[in-house]
Amino acid sequence: MIILASKSPRRAKLLKDAGIDFKIVPSHIDETFSETLDPGEQAVELAKRKALAVFEKYPNDVIIGADTIVYHKNEMLGQPVDEEDAYRMLKLISGKSHVVYTGVAIIKGDHMKTFCAQADVNMRKLSDLEIRKYIESKEPMDKAGAYAIQNEGLSLVESYDGDFFTIVGLPLKQLIQELKAFQ
Repeated sequence: MIILASKSPRRAKLLKDAGIDFKIVPSHIDETFSETLDPGEQAVELAKRKALAVFEKYPNDVIIGADTIVYHKNEMLGQPVDEEDAYRMLKLISGKSHVVYTGVAIIKGDHMKTFCAQADVNMRKLSDLEIRKYIESKEPMDKAGAYAIQNEGLSLVESYDGDFFTIVGLPLKQLIQELKAFQ
């Protein structure tokens, strides 16, 4: 059995759409960032923690952990803690580019594989009214960097370079390739 150690409905939808049979078991770990890790390392570290927490309860299954971080000007942006934090994040990246890192950890038995994918995103210049209206939709509240490129947040994006699914939160093509080694 494959277990997704995540409560993200976006990750679950990506796996389901890819035809992967899996079960969801959220990890409920502390997602505090480390000051010593770069964004890619941080994304992988959090993905590992998620996968390991679930692996303790399901040691005979294939566990997938993932974490996404938005990085802009030496600041790692996770999920906003409230609406004002979402506003701060969106204002910070408005009219600028940032990098999205998604770290993945796959565990089965004594074997673990980790990787990190990244994509560059250029945001449109957003007015305060656009930002507030987007926050009112509640869409930004559980998303790294306070936006979801696959939904209404796409209208905030000018362009991107890299894998779309990495920005959504799960680099699907690479994940599927790596899962083949675990089957």
